[in-house]
Amino acid sequence: MRWSNAESAEIVDTAREAPVYSPGRPWVLELHGRSVYLYEVAHKSSHDPLGMDRLLTCGAALEHVVLAGRMLGWHMKVVFPSDHANPDLIAIVKADRRQPPTQKEIDSHRAVRAAAAHGDGLARDLVAANHWAGTELHPVSDRTLVVVTVGDRRQDHVRGGAALQAAVLEGRSAGVRVRPVVHLLHRPEWRAGLIENHELAGFPQALLLVGAKDPDGAGPVAASAGVTSS
Repeated sequence: MRWSNAESAEIVDTAREAPVYSPGRPWVLELHGRSVYLYEVAHKSSHDPLGMDRLLTCGAALEHVVLAGRMLGWHMKVVFPSDHANPDLIAIVKADRRQPPTQKEIDSHRAVRAAAAHGDGLARDLVAANHWAGTELHPVSDRTLVVVTVGDRRQDHVRGGAALQAAVLEGRSAGVRVRPVVHLLHRPEWRAGLIENHELAGFPQALLLVGAKDPDGAGPVAASAGVTSS
């Protein structure tokens, strides 16, 4: 069985709505049978030599691919391959059985194409948005979530980007203003400070500012929260 033309268009179009945190869109999709293959496309960047922003962007696209499949009525199984012969392959998403979407997934999918929200809210209310194994959305204040992963490998960065985007869509669907922050986490001192100050049991990959007001002291953080248009 293969994706129909309409299904293929839904998957690709939804993925293209994902935010881009790096110069240029750093991923491509290949659709084979009832599977979606997500590949990284490396772009050199002086401010992101390790490619963390690329992988977070790939994770956001992965979250959108999964949502698209769910809206088509499929259960989507995600596999992170360890294929050294094909190192650019990030993930394989397989539609393995029929399963209708939940109301929460319907709302998140609707938020993919919705305008940014401007309402107030609390960071802790978005914690339940996360469904990615090996990740945690950890509130460090009423206005700030930290995306934490159990490891700091390539697939952990991708999972972190997916978890971040799940929270973004949850906030948007609830009418809450959310602003991702990624660039500051390139700095080892920032990551170490977050871990120490908040006793995080893992590796911080991104921040999410939540609510109508910026948190205290968020000036330089907010200035680093820019998302490149895709």
